[in-house]
Amino acid sequence: MIFIACKIYNSVMKYCSVKLLFLILAGLIIFFAGNVPIYSEVINVNTYAGRITKGEDHRINWEWWEKFNDPLLLDILHQSINNNFDLQIADLKTKEAENYSNSAKRDYLPSVQLGAGYRYAKYSNLTPYGQTIDYNKENSKKHLIILPLQVSYELDFWGKNRTNLDYFLENKDYYEFEKNFITLSTLTEVASLYFNILNNEKLISLYEELYGLKKEKLSIAREKFMLELVPKPDVLLAEKELKLSEENLILLKALNGDLKNQLSLLVFGDKEKTPINFKDIDDISLFYDTDLEISTEKIAYRPDILMAEKQIKMAKLDADAVRKSFLPSFAITGDLFQITDLFDDFFNTKSIRYRAGAGILYNLFNKGKNIAELRGKKNIYEQMLKNYEKTIVSSINDVNNSLYYLKSSMKNLERTKEISGLDRESLDIQQQKLDMDLITYNDYIETREKLINSRIQEYKSRTEYLIHTLSLYKALGGNV
Repeated sequence: MIFIACKIYNSVMKYCSVKLLFLILAGLIIFFAGNVPIYSEVINVNTYAGRITKGEDHRINWEWWEKFNDPLLLDILHQSINNNFDLQIADLKTKEAENYSNSAKRDYLPSVQLGAGYRYAKYSNLTPYGQTIDYNKENSKKHLIILPLQVSYELDFWGKNRTNLDYFLENKDYYEFEKNFITLSTLTEVASLYFNILNNEKLISLYEELYGLKKEKLSIAREKFMLELVPKPDVLLAEKELKLSEENLILLKALNGDLKNQLSLLVFGDKEKTPINFKDIDDISLFYDTDLEISTEKIAYRPDILMAEKQIKMAKLDADAVRKSFLPSFAITGDLFQITDLFDDFFNTKSIRYRAGAGILYNLFNKGKNIAELRGKKNIYEQMLKNYEKTIVSSINDVNNSLYYLKSSMKNLERTKEISGLDRESLDIQQQKLDMDLITYNDYIETREKLINSRIQEYKSRTEYLIHTLSLYKALGGNV
């Protein structure tokens, strides 16, 4: 190839200047190095969190989230996906991995170096045998221009470049699945904070109602004490209950404020924060029942399992690359250069020189190093296998636990609803008795307190139901 190029070069030199030819050659090299495709791109079918897509970026099963029947929840989830810092970092990691894979593709191209240089040279007046040569003073000094073109290419006979490229492609997929994992975690964390805030908003209203009843009881106890109808300890007990109720209310408001700050950070990131008008937790739909059955086969699409699979493949490719380092390298090299006098023979084709050749390279002293490195890569491969097994077992355990707790929370919610219903009936009966002066107002207040406490337990059970629903979604990798 180098010889043919030189023949063409000699023919063209009769009609074109050296400068123009080298400019054209440099332009062609730069153009093809940047635009020659290594191979055609293939649209892969990738498994993302909860959905299998073809060349699209749908990582989330939004149909499942719509079952909660809460447009506000969907809105803040969309915002969290766009603004969350962890997801932005994960997106940059995927782009970084893509750039590395694009860089690995360029290893298939030859190395081509084009340059230019200037030399000021003076010939020696002595021959290799010590004889003196009389040069004309003007001819003994030269202004030289050197225009080298060097080409080298290592034949991928053992598939070293292919292994390197496969590694970076697997690495790219790994970071894609890591982004899916972070997306899944972000969604469940945001939704969990949202449901807990709704629960606290409801509990705060109930605790405020309970606090008002405690104040009424204290007022009644003080009046009775003034009339010497009750002893002093009854008043002190009422005061203590009021203080405890106030303390619970203050702590709950502080906790809810902290949860709102966490939610705001996850949803808005560094963007301008806007107020969130939370809805009533009673309006959130509950769509699972106790007959729910889940197949553990769905865990195959969990992002952490897919990440573990990629780690195994990457570790194997790492070991393969070390094995191939034991083999010799085959290289083709060549250079084409012109050394011309600045003023005399710049356009003379006789000043062209070229060399071409091929060779085998093998490093004799790297064997021990490669053996030790190969053993290390094998250990990493075995670690990845164990990590994969651990991830599988943990995933099955997560699904079983989530399903168990979800069904338990369903039963607990039904039980607390029944208790609330019974306490509500008792309150209606006490209201009738109070109207008939059969009980004291203090007895009626205590019945109202029981109803409020049972409703508090009901809303806590409802929130647990929602949280365990999210846990099941995450345990299945969004594949619900």
